[in-house]
This record gives sequence, structure tokens and C-alpha cells, in this order.
Amino acid sequence: MIEHRQRVLDALNHKSTDRVPIDFGGTYTTTIFYAAYERLKMELGMANSETQIYSKTRRLAIPDEVVLKRFDIDTRFLGLGAYQGDQNEIDEDNYLDEWGTTWKKADDGHYLYVDGPFFDQKKPDPAGLATGHWPDPDNPGYYAGLGERAQVARASGAAVILNMPIGVIHQGQFLRGFGDWLKDLYKNRTFAERMMDMIAERWIAVAENALDICANDVDIVFFGDDLAGQMAPLFDPKIYRELIKPRHARMIDAVKRKADVKVLYHSCGAVSQLIDDLIDIGVDALNPVQVGAGDMEPASLKKRFGNRIAFWGGIDTQRILPFGSPGEVNDEVNRVIDILGRDGGFVLNSVHNIQNDIPTENIIAMFDAGRQHANRQ
Repeated sequence: MIEHRQRVLDALNHKSTDRVPIDFGGTYTTTIFYAAYERLKMELGMANSETQIYSKTRRLAIPDEVVLKRFDIDTRFLGLGAYQGDQNEIDEDNYLDEWGTTWKKADDGHYLYVDGPFFDQKKPDPAGLATGHWPDPDNPGYYAGLGERAQVARASGAAVILNMPIGVIHQGQFLRGFGDWLKDLYKNRTFAERMMDMIAERWIAVAENALDICANDVDIVFFGDDLAGQMAPLFDPKIYRELIKPRHARMIDAVKRKADVKVLYHSCGAVSQLIDDLIDIGVDALNPVQVGAGDMEPASLKKRFGNRIAFWGGIDTQRILPFGSPGEVNDEVNRVIDILGRDGGFVLNSVHNIQNDIPTENIIAMFDAGRQHANRQ
């Protein structure tokens, strides 16, 4: 029997494994919304166990070790701690983070960013960035207990994933506003590039600090920065290559110079036009493989990129998981594994976090089908 950690590493190295590795809760985009998790716990007879929440704004659950063992999960989550100071609980439904962004709770329980330090500036001045609310990468809250948590995760025998903060795209959007951030890429390039540099510099410092503490107990470093929507990239691929890719490259290079780890990169949507670029800058695995998006059909992705990058995710959360029967979920899991898992290079998970619209029986069907797939060979 291959141990969990080795199963994941073999898959990322494009080696065949006894069964496809399975991730549940290893990252903040491969876990489960807290309300859906409460129902899952009830079904598994764990209603009285405490739910660990990843962050106030995301409201995601970090699955309990008993749940992870029930599904024979091959990964374990390792996250930074909360920033100390400079955060403010404005009221029950509004929250100010350490970057100066205000978050408001929506009716469905998720938090949405509604204001930031550079919102509504028609012609932003790069010099004004000096007055921003920039968090300290050496803040002790980030690293409190990190080494101890890493050792606990390593002792599980699973592959340990260090979850890093979001990258220059999302953080820039939270500081500037989504629409204005996109416009800046075309109309205010000096401002956009300087802001991304300031974000990347802090991200790199946090990564280096964290890996100084726990590198020996980490197998994979994860971060997310969405590049695409449902049908196409958010911007011209040329813009990515000119403005964003160099910052991503510096971030990934800093991680790989610091530790012998794999890099797992998250981007939702129709990202196929940029996969070659991600391979070029050292991304080892792509999550979530949004199979319902434009040009993201599994067979095509495997044929074009499958020997150069691993795929992580792949089980549809737009149609199959929320609306299919357990039997249909089982069939889809087997179909995707047969395609993306051929000769390694695939880790099974849902496309993005399991949301509240996914029936509990379909969650169980997905993970059970993944574990049982090896018996079909």
C-alpha cells in the first residue's frame, strides 16, 4: 500500500499510482462551505464535533481528522494564522481586514468586498500607494504555532499543503475594486505595476518567513489568483504575459529557491490559453480544472498538457454535483479519472469548494467513487 504522501507526490511527478490521490480540505479552494459541512457531519454521526473555520470572510470548514480518515484523504491543510492588530469587527456583518478592505456579509452567508483604500480613484497616482494600508509581512500572528501545526500535519502521513495568501490579481482587486483594477491594466499601467510589485514583495516575504519555520514538513505550496471567467481569460493573454506573469514568476521562484516543494496554482474558469505560461513559470499542478468552462474539456487538456502539468480537481460543481444523482456522480468521477488520471498527473477534488447547494449524498458518492476506482482496473 502506497502511503498518502507518496501517492500525491507520485501523481504530481506523472507516475502511475495504486489509486488516484484525493484531496478534501487541503486548500482554501478545495474544502467545503461551513453549512454543507455541518450536514456532512450529521450524516457521518459527528454532529457534536466542533467545526474549524478557515477564515471569517470565507466561512470555509477545515475537515476534521475523523472525516478525512473516513474518506481516506491524501492531503492535509496547513494555513497561516490571523494577522494581529489592524483588523476591525465593524459590526456583526461588516469586517475590515489588515489591508484596509471592508467586507460585508451577503444573504447566503458569504462575505463580499465592498470598499478598499484605492476604490473610486479615476486617475490613481502611483505616489499615492505609499499611503496605503500595507500589512507587515513579519506580523507574528501569521506564524503563531505554524511549526507545531506543520508537525501535526506531517505526522498524519499525508501530503502537507502550505496555503499562502492570494496573489497580485485578487489582492489588487480587493484594494482597488474589480472593474477599476481591470481598467488599470490598460489605462494606468504604472499604477497597476507598482501596486502588484508591492503586493508581490509582501507575499514573497511571508512565504520566505513561513518556509523558514516549516519547510521540512511541507510538500506543496498553494496560492490562488483567478485568470479567467466562464468562457475566456479576464484579460488579453498578452496583458498577462507583460504585466502579471513576471510577478507570478518571482513569487514561484522565491518559493522554489527556499524549499524543495511543488507549487499548486488555483485559477477558476477558461484558463487553457494560459496553461503554457503557468508551466513556464514553474507551476506543477493546476486547480480547479473547471471542466464546464470554455475549452476545458478533460480529454483535450490531458492531450495538450498532461505530461507537463498535473491537474487537481475536475469534478463539476455547476451541474453534476448539485443536480446529479449519486449514480451520476459516481459515473462522472470514473470518467474524469479515466481521462485525467491516466499515467498519473491527477488529484481528485470538486471544482472549487463544495457549496451549500450540493447534496450530502453526492459529496459522499464523489469521495467513495474516487477511492473505489482502483478496483475497476
